[in-house]
Amino acid sequence: MNKRALYLSLLILSIITASSLYLSWSADTGLGDLIVERMEIESDAGRPVNFLVYSPRSRTYGQPMPIILTTHGIAGSKEGMYSFNIELARRNFTVVSVDLAGHGDSELGFDWTDYATLADDCYAALRYIQTTRDYVDNELYGMLTHSLGLQVALAVNELAIKPHAFAAVGYLGDIDIRDTVIFPGNFLLALGEFDEMISTEDALEALRRATGNDSAVAGVTYGSFENQTAYKLALAPTEHVFEALDATIVAESTLWLVQALQGESQVNYTLPMYEQVYQYKVIATATAPLGLLVSTIPLMFVIYYALPESLRPRKIPNNVTAFPIKKTVIYGSTVGAAMILLFTASCAASYHIEAAGFAWISSMFGSGQTLFLGLGVVVLPLTMMLLIGKENTRLALAAVGLERTSPKEKFTAFLKVALVGGACIIWLLGWMMVGGLPESMTPWIAIALVKTPVGVRAFNMLVLFLLGIPYFAVEAAWIRGIMLSKRDWGGEREFTKNMGLAFITRIAVAGVLAIAATSVTTLLGLIAGPMVLLGLLLLLFMIVSMLTTLLISWASLEMENPWPAVILSAFLWAWVAISSIPII
Repeated sequence: MNKRALYLSLLILSIITASSLYLSWSADTGLGDLIVERMEIESDAGRPVNFLVYSPRSRTYGQPMPIILTTHGIAGSKEGMYSFNIELARRNFTVVSVDLAGHGDSELGFDWTDYATLADDCYAALRYIQTTRDYVDNELYGMLTHSLGLQVALAVNELAIKPHAFAAVGYLGDIDIRDTVIFPGNFLLALGEFDEMISTEDALEALRRATGNDSAVAGVTYGSFENQTAYKLALAPTEHVFEALDATIVAESTLWLVQALQGESQVNYTLPMYEQVYQYKVIATATAPLGLLVSTIPLMFVIYYALPESLRPRKIPNNVTAFPIKKTVIYGSTVGAAMILLFTASCAASYHIEAAGFAWISSMFGSGQTLFLGLGVVVLPLTMMLLIGKENTRLALAAVGLERTSPKEKFTAFLKVALVGGACIIWLLGWMMVGGLPESMTPWIAIALVKTPVGVRAFNMLVLFLLGIPYFAVEAAWIRGIMLSKRDWGGEREFTKNMGLAFITRIAVAGVLAIAATSVTTLLGLIAGPMVLLGLLLLLFMIVSMLTTLLISWASLEMENPWPAVILSAFLWAWVAISSIPII
């Protein structure tokens, strides 16, 4: 392998990651126009409440500034509301963005039916800023919510000081459109036309019932802001997950709150609604994790070649007989499909297990992750055995070193692979600290994939990491034993052909099944909100699987030992999973 190319790749990916983090931080601060503060207080019930405060660096509004309280949906966080937080603060609002219990920084358990307690937490953060900042209006405020956050807003509306306006993105909560809809005053529903949680027809029906106007249409404001009877439905060509990043929805929500809280005439004196900077953060929060994750590939080999021969992981022989290409594709695809089905079934089962109060680990669908990893170690070899026979399965397992050796040999072999895999994990943790620790940078400048897990999240991540090592070891046996068995390709570029076969076989059918299962589980969100999260987890599983397949395949071909990639793959999966699911 060309070592110069490895160093150059690592340098380029590091520059992409670092520049993306800087771009994310710049966008969060409104390109220098905003001050962002990370805060934690205790609510009246003694519960810690974590929130961000966005405020203009220069106050030109000329009067006490209204507050906008933003609340995210299930599996979201205060950082995930950045599009609204940034654009509202740039238009003379002080924005208080709260982590609901079990999300983001919060180490409290999340009970998605206890909206009253969640409302108390949000209200405590709101009142703290209203009573401690002299430039903030101590009563006038509005609420902007995404998805399940609307239920919290409706509970806040029952407290002493009520919101003056609402912008609800993507969900109507438990409001029954078959009855007379009673929305709070000055209510905007901003919705993606392809939203899986509510149809456009149902949203229009709700608007018509709320306004008493059977001919009401989207895009028109009905009623009066002054009388707090204004209602509107705004539509955009997007779906539920991406509504919070849609330029039209951000502009419509911002315009609505300016009109309702600052006055309709203020629209002429504030920034144009489509003059937005949050898109820079959208780009950054995609490229930063991508650059960081992909950088682990050249890093793994840079470390491997930097070690003296005596400290490098041993080369493990691969004696599995090569199958014909057609059979290899069929076998690999069948195993991949089996793992997708097992993942979906395990997580779906955990939804019911956790609903019954038997959650372990303490994260939503965490029980499903542990169930999948545990069953996968058994189901995957059994599936291989049915496809390729007992002897070939034994040889495949031996191809990753899962044969009988002495404890001393096992320990020595583990130390050597830990040097490579462990160094890559330290590399990731170092970047997490740069991008995630409050004392390093405020606010956190990229989303979940570069967050530092704390408290129970760190424990949950460790549990999944340890459970993931045997699973990915067995998966490595499948990749190396079935798809990367020695074959005579003829001609040059044997490495590329091997990698292509491993990747396509591993991902093709599994990807189709994952998309199908995601669509089904997301549609089930109409009757069970958390099932939407299962669909997202399936997509994350496929994204991580693509990277781990590359890592394991490359290590198998170049090092002839997949174990450094196995250790790194287990860490990556635990990291992504725990960053994506709320504590319960």
